[in-house]
Amino acid sequence: MKYSLRLISLFLIVSFGTSFSQENNSDDIISRIIQKNGQKFLKSKNINSVSIGIYKDGQVYTGHFGEIIKGKGNPPNNKTVYEVGSVSKTITGYLVAKAVLEQKIKLEDDIRIYLEGDYSNLEYNSKAITVRNLITHTSGLPTFLPSEMNGLYEKLTKEVPDEYFKLEKSYDKEKFLNDLKGVSITTEPGVNYLYSNAGAELIGYILETVYQKSIDELLQENIADKYNLSTMGIKLDSMQTKNLVQGYWMNSTTPAPNNVNPLWGTAGGIKMTITDVMRYIELQLDEKNTIVSESHKALYEVRYPLKIAYFWRVWKDKYGTSYNHHGGTSGTQNWLFIYPKYNLGISIITNQSGPKTPNLLSKTSQKMLKELIKE
Repeated sequence: MKYSLRLISLFLIVSFGTSFSQENNSDDIISRIIQKNGQKFLKSKNINSVSIGIYKDGQVYTGHFGEIIKGKGNPPNNKTVYEVGSVSKTITGYLVAKAVLEQKIKLEDDIRIYLEGDYSNLEYNSKAITVRNLITHTSGLPTFLPSEMNGLYEKLTKEVPDEYFKLEKSYDKEKFLNDLKGVSITTEPGVNYLYSNAGAELIGYILETVYQKSIDELLQENIADKYNLSTMGIKLDSMQTKNLVQGYWMNSTTPAPNNVNPLWGTAGGIKMTITDVMRYIELQLDEKNTIVSESHKALYEVRYPLKIAYFWRVWKDKYGTSYNHHGGTSGTQNWLFIYPKYNLGISIITNQSGPKTPNLLSKTSQKMLKELIKE
């Protein structure tokens, strides 16, 4: 694996060229774009570190800026492991697409055929929640289970990370399935878009049921081992855990606890390095892969030009049809963009989380997109 590293101000590290890339004349241009935007990102309020990755035409470029822990002088690098939050849903979507192609499940299946017990509440006006509804956020299920989590992040108080951590620690799969029996569906499934982590966790239960394997086993067999994503997973080994970063909630100077992920992890429990993300982008740009093609099919239109595929946000504009997803936890946020028209993918990950961070991530990504296309 070949990397070109330069240490510059504020512990900036830029590297390019992985085992599946070769140097060419665009290297300097792309690395300059990463450097310029990384340094600017680092100057934003409350940001202390950021990792940027670009996949372009078979080549990978990564850049790392700042300090993981404030005042410690420890910059992130290609071995730094991040919680990617809801970007996990797109990976879950890949597993669902595979299950659909293998006829393990069907998009129009009533989800209750996979549940044991009485879940007669999971319908509205005799219309049942389907697998399609779960992966397009049109099920009518709440954002979170347990219900105490709903609205927690909107409080924007310093106690949010600890409160979320305590709720996770006291929860488990059995409680989730029991709480599911008490959910009241108030709108017809398939009609309204309502983002639901609970629905994304439920699809994890369904995947484990039809394959009789854990989600981590499915991730390893179908993605990590096949495509050399060496760190990707929900439950990490001791060495990977050592490289897992904590982040900061809003303007806090105390790191937020990492997520516990007591459920299936399919809503937001996956951890990855920036190089894992780049390999995942390479996979997602392979339209000859029938699973990828299936997972990119638009299944629901939120409002033009936004549609939802297998959890992917599908967007169509002058840059062609693109796919993106944002992910966040109490201490990290990231945004992943894929542009098949340009054989291009962009990922930005920061160990800071707050209400303004998504906009900062999106604007920086869009700026880099314009600069890359211009060059």
